This record gives sequence, structure tokens and C-alpha cells, in this order.
Amino acid sequence: MAEPIIPSYLTDTEATVHTVPLPGEDKVLVLIEANAHVSHVISLDTGGVRQLIVGLLDALDVVALSAEDDPSGR
Repeated sequence: MAEPIIPSYLTDTEATVHTVPLPGEDKVLVLIEANAHVSHVISLDTGGVRQLIVGLLDALDVVALSAEDDPSGR
């Protein structure tokens, strides 16, 4: 098993989520890429993928709101 790549600062991490429907199944292959390295591969049903994406979008909203409230501009 490959060693996980853990960035020293999470704020320096650029993450991308790729999804691919699996033919003949009601499942979706989810590849999570962090700093140009695939860090996770998950097979989920469509409901699970929907929950994952909604959760990520909710987390981004919280981060965006926190950044707006931060007077230092971070």
C-alpha cells in the first residue's frame, strides 16, 4: 500500500473530485485528487455521491463565510 501524501499545511492543498459512472451498475467511481496525486478512490451508489458532493459544497460555504468574517483577509 502506498504511503499517504499529507501536506504540511492543509491550506496549501488543491483538491479535485472526479466522478465516473460505472457501466451496468447504479454506482459511481469517485477519485479524489490532492495536489496532483490521487489520494482516495471510492465506489458509491448515486445517493452516496450526492451526499458527498452536498457535504463538500456545505463545507465550502462555511469556509467562504469564515473568510468573509476574517479581517486579516485569510
